[in-house]
Amino acid sequence: MDGRVTRPRLYINHPAHLDWLIALEFGRVYDGQPPDCWKRVSEHFGWLHDGPDGPVVGFRVMGFSTFDATDDEHASIWTGPRFHAPLVGLTDASAGEITIAAATLLDGHDTHNRGWFNAAVQNKDAPDEAAVQWLVCLQTGDAMAHFGLGCALYELGRHREAYSHLRHYTEIAPACAWNWCWYGRAAEAIGETAEAIEAYREALRLERIDGSETEAAARLEVLDSPF
Repeated sequence: MDGRVTRPRLYINHPAHLDWLIALEFGRVYDGQPPDCWKRVSEHFGWLHDGPDGPVVGFRVMGFSTFDATDDEHASIWTGPRFHAPLVGLTDASAGEITIAAATLLDGHDTHNRGWFNAAVQNKDAPDEAAVQWLVCLQTGDAMAHFGLGCALYELGRHREAYSHLRHYTEIAPACAWNWCWYGRAAEAIGETAEAIEAYREALRLERIDGSETEAAARLEVLDSPF
């Protein structure tokens, strides 16, 4: 040990039409995080923690185009956790520094991952094309593409590959019922019935929390049937 502090290395994701800036440690996603892992600073800024009491691993900015990082209510983003942000050329930087640098660099434009993300979503009925686009999106570093790629591979009958991506997505985005339902479908397709049942049960548990409705109950009824 040389005494140096390890800083999260951030992946910056900016969908301009949603006016968000999402800056999270590489491999993490905004989607499907337990609510108590987010700590709000203001209406527009929040920290993501690795677990309710864990270290900060990134942040999000809502209303990014009009966000004022120098406002007094955001004083803590200049003195709080520090990060490496390769996209904007910053090392050991505050969230305040990163948001201002990102606004200058992006100038209202999407980060490149969003073009592939949006194209893949539009091709959801053409899974062969979508799979290629999701893969490119994943190669840009956007870990959210694991879910889309897994779904597309499943639709193409490539269930073993789909299983790997969909299982991983429940590990990085555990608080969404649909993530677990799709994981269950892939596990079921490759004969991992016990694993599929557990995934569907977790989907049902999350449905009761967030009010969503998936196919988990129907799939469980089939798997639990003696015939």
